[in-house]
Amino acid sequence: MAEWLDQEQDALRIHAEIEEVSTMLRLRAERKRQGARAGCSRLGVRMRSPRRPGGSFTLEWFLVDRPGRTQYLPRGRGDRYNRPAFNRAVPWERRIALEAERPLGAIRERLRLIKDLERRLQELQTLLAQPLPSAETDSEDETIREGRAS
Repeated sequence: MAEWLDQEQDALRIHAEIEEVSTMLRLRAERKRQGARAGCSRLGVRMRSPRRPGGSFTLEWFLVDRPGRTQYLPRGRGDRYNRPAFNRAVPWERRIALEAERPLGAIRERLRLIKDLERRLQELQTLLAQPLPSAETDSEDETIREGRAS
């Protein structure tokens, strides 16, 4: 099961890389077509490596404030960025970002579910490694069996 989850996460990483590059190319092409000036908002998306061993990658939107300075946009609690997250972007960037959020949000959702499964699998493995308590040796279970549960 763990191997299958790793394979799924690797497949999601590949899909995420493709979506990231595709979105950045769309933004760049539209920026060129629009003749965007340096003062315009510059939106981008980035796939970031795990911050800790065993963690998963993240897909985050950012704005370039000035050369060398980026500000990551807050996503909130869900798996997808919502429209207000892109308020500082220009309209055509916002449109591209909201379109890209469909597949990116789906990737985030699947990553979250994989991580949940990995966590539950680890809990189950830990639990199964422990012996089951015996009714004769566990006084707390005996109290419950006699109907005197507190």
